[in-house]
Amino acid sequence: MSASYIILMELLKIDSVMFRVSNLDEAAKFYQEVLGLKKAWRDSQNAMMGFIFPESDSEIVIHSNSDIPTPAFSFLVKDVENFCRDYRKTGNKILTEPFEVRTGKFAIVSDPDGNAIPIIDLSKFGGHPRYDY
Repeated sequence: MSASYIILMELLKIDSVMFRVSNLDEAAKFYQEVLGLKKAWRDSQNAMMGFIFPESDSEIVIHSNSDIPTPAFSFLVKDVENFCRDYRKTGNKILTEPFEVRTGKFAIVSDPDGNAIPIIDLSKFGGHPRYDY
């Protein structure tokens, strides 16, 4: 990284890893009963369900929605819109412009080699995870 970079934005943590499943309810049983994860939320409208780990608030999200873009993981940032605005200033590319999701905003940026870096924020939740269960 060159000295001319100024850190205007940062990745905070791995927010989630997503898996497309054929049957949401059957898969939910597996993630709870076999892997010991706790169901944290369900979004019936978008056919998604989130599970948290016993020692982390990172999530595994299962879904049956073929419209969800890949890659199937995301990094948490404070504000997707501001991150993308500042990221553009560094001369790097935005692969997928910010759009609304259950928690706030989602976008995909690119590193200099073209690797996709998906980012998400919790702007609809006041910056903190919110669980329904």
